[in-house]
Amino acid sequence: MVSAAAVGIKDVGPALAADTAAYAGVITSVPDRGALAAIDNAEPGRLVHLDEVGREGLFRCATSARSTADLDPLQGLHVPAKRSGLAWVRVWDGTHGRPEWFGARVNDGLADCADALEACHALCPVMQLGQADYFVRRTVRFSLSWRTVRGVGRYATNQGQGTRIILQQAAPGVRTDDVVLLGTARRPTGDLVTEVHLSELTLVRDAPAQPHASGDLARYPAGLRCAYLSHCTVSGVASLESSVGFHIGGVVYTKIDDCFVQRTRAGTGTGVDLAAGYFLDGRTQFGFPGGNASLYMDRCVAAEQHAHHVDPIGLLALGAFVDSFIDRFESARIDTGMAFRAAGARSFAQTIDLHVRNPVLDGCGKFGLDLDLDATASACVEIVDPYVTSAGARGDRGILVRDGAGLVTIVGGQVLGDFAGGSLFVSRTRGVRVQGLKIAQSVRPVVVVDASGLQLEPQISNYEKTASNPAMSARNVSRSSLRPIIIGFGPPSFAAGIDLDVACSHVQVDGSAIDPACLASGVAGKVRFAGADARNAAPFTATGNVLVGVTG
Repeated sequence: MVSAAAVGIKDVGPALAADTAAYAGVITSVPDRGALAAIDNAEPGRLVHLDEVGREGLFRCATSARSTADLDPLQGLHVPAKRSGLAWVRVWDGTHGRPEWFGARVNDGLADCADALEACHALCPVMQLGQADYFVRRTVRFSLSWRTVRGVGRYATNQGQGTRIILQQAAPGVRTDDVVLLGTARRPTGDLVTEVHLSELTLVRDAPAQPHASGDLARYPAGLRCAYLSHCTVSGVASLESSVGFHIGGVVYTKIDDCFVQRTRAGTGTGVDLAAGYFLDGRTQFGFPGGNASLYMDRCVAAEQHAHHVDPIGLLALGAFVDSFIDRFESARIDTGMAFRAAGARSFAQTIDLHVRNPVLDGCGKFGLDLDLDATASACVEIVDPYVTSAGARGDRGILVRDGAGLVTIVGGQVLGDFAGGSLFVSRTRGVRVQGLKIAQSVRPVVVVDASGLQLEPQISNYEKTASNPAMSARNVSRSSLRPIIIGFGPPSFAAGIDLDVACSHVQVDGSAIDPACLASGVAGKVRFAGADARNAAPFTATGNVLVGVTG
């Protein structure tokens, strides 16, 4: 026997007062559910305390018109009574539940907590997980609307640091399955899954991921797959050792905040070992112009890669990327920080309203930010204050805008270090405006090829560094305006200021802010056309080009 105060009966609320008055003095304790179900003298209102580890709590006997096997097969909230028509019902607040009530065994590598997690999600509006490990042997599916799933801690690498859901080594699909599915695998016939909120979890794959034979990243194993959601949030969730940290496709007005992805293991099997921290799948068909509609991401991080990974990317948006707002994204030591690839999404409504603000793309061995418009002519893209650095001398291009047209604006930001193909590279595109982008310590600051309708005003400087290339190189550029700031400190920083080839036409060039002292060729190299001083090159003006501002 235990007292009512000892089990907290005083806190269960006034609704129980009348039924439990007779039992307020003494409450029976039973060791497990079998003993609870076997009580002979059960009658409505009686209180019994269940001592079974993980399932502890106060239960009240109540009439039950439905079978408890239908209501709650794992007996987290309802345990059948010996007497027909009665059940033992957990005394709780009706909102906050724990998966341990449904049989989850924490920190037990032999357990499979998937059923318990899903049962708690189904029956409790708010599921609270502990600061412990929950091992599973299959994908955990959170697919009901109006639910909250909460853990403890944003990033846990060891037991006891926070909440971890671990797809364990014994799982048949440990190399191929997603760890958690938020939403539904297929487009539901009715409403999308709505108002589900996931926070403070670490999702772990406890074996190397296996690339899918198709090479389609959407089919690679993910840590968290968000699919067919509306008005949902994911906050403070980490994904470790999956081919795709977060797969996001088919979501409406959904927010991904303060999340983390890390993958340091090589994949296994014969497939191409692709890797992406966050994969925004714009090819998803679900009745909206893009694969996601009103997607908000803030303060998300992707870190590390393995030499075996193919084309590793911190964040990849593939297909339509309409209505996407990506703020303060950070990648660290990944070949390509961010990539937006239209991949055939060419209609007006598919490549508009993309906003990338304050990304930090650190240690890029290939591209910092790659915007591949894939022949679309109607892009509307805003890139604000990007920070891009190269991985030593391994960088290829810092910011790359290519193969399309529309309206692309880059305002502010910094690109630091050597990118052999160009710190800013614009190719086969129209309608790009760059203002105030700072490019420093670069072997090849700006390269523009086969482009028109540009307005480029970068700020370029080298400190105690000499580049054998011009600060700005233009090849087959037309109907554009070039107006950089080019300075240097120490030995001559660049071979020349702005270098245009003979195919450039109708270009206005303002070299006023080019310091000839930082050029190996001096004042004659401020603006060159076909290898000669543009001030004295008749072909320069013959093709409609104009030199303005201070020329000496």
